[in-house]
Amino acid sequence: MSVAVIEKESRTGEGISSRNSGVIHAGMYYPQSSLKTKFCISGNKLLYEYAKNKNINHKKIGKYIIASKPSELKRLKDIYDQGIINGVNLELCQKDKTNSLYPELITEGGIFSPNTGIIDVPELITSLEGDIQHNGGLVSLNTAFLKATQKDNLFEIKCNDGKDFTVYSKNLINSAGISSEMVSKNIKPLHSRHIYPINYAKGHYFKYTGDHPFKTLVYPVSDEFTSGLHVGFDIAGQIRFGPSIDWIDEIDYSFNDSLKDHFINSIQSYWPGLNPDKLQPDYVGIRPKIQNAKEHMMDFSILDSKNHGINGLINIQGIESPGVTSCLSIGDYVTNLILEN
Repeated sequence: MSVAVIEKESRTGEGISSRNSGVIHAGMYYPQSSLKTKFCISGNKLLYEYAKNKNINHKKIGKYIIASKPSELKRLKDIYDQGIINGVNLELCQKDKTNSLYPELITEGGIFSPNTGIIDVPELITSLEGDIQHNGGLVSLNTAFLKATQKDNLFEIKCNDGKDFTVYSKNLINSAGISSEMVSKNIKPLHSRHIYPINYAKGHYFKYTGDHPFKTLVYPVSDEFTSGLHVGFDIAGQIRFGPSIDWIDEIDYSFNDSLKDHFINSIQSYWPGLNPDKLQPDYVGIRPKIQNAKEHMMDFSILDSKNHGINGLINIQGIESPGVTSCLSIGDYVTNLILEN
């Protein structure tokens, strides 16, 4: 079996894959039965093993989820309880412990996740691309997918890399991320009832250039729609805050500097010592959500012939957080779906 990856950009991972927090998540936020939990927990172990074997920069830095006011303690306990149900290694910390660890922060309690970490996502993407090529696969850059039709269980896939050409394949996997709705609509056997509209949730990140107290990732208590303006690290130790969440109608990676006041107010609610002058714009990402701003969290969508009735088609949508953590586990799952059919 040979594999060809059709990539419209000049480099792999130019979209959501490289515009995120780079966090290896542990899996405490999602319902036990969800694909997000299943793939996050198994993907966490796989990703650490893969990064070690491939010498990809990563650190099991740990994470504290903190409540900064008494009214947040119930939500904190709910997150802890869900994590324990999911089988995640967590420690529920009282106020005296979080205050001793982070005296510069306003905390009423916290959760410590020792298996949360960070990874150099560009290095991960480069390694995965190398795996494809070293195993006889092809990555075709600057190549647009146009449409696909199926006849006699064989897909005729029209592409363009400056000129039109056709690829024939028994299997077709739509893993186009933010473009997955458009690709889905151009797979002609696929009925519209199996296609999710993609909603764009834009997230801004600000970097911080001064001294800071953070030794681990720190997340404020979140709701189901966002993980809050949390403290993240890159591999070099630079900290950043984000992402925010703004629902937009079209793909737009421009940076909105006017959000700085919102970031300052949100961060100072748990770190009063923030120096606003040292908070600077960094980058933005866009999450391809299959729920809208008013809907509850939806799970990853990975549909095969048992769902849509088309042999050989795996249609993947809504891969947002914890997508990086889950990537190897999703790959194993999709491979097994293909081998079973």
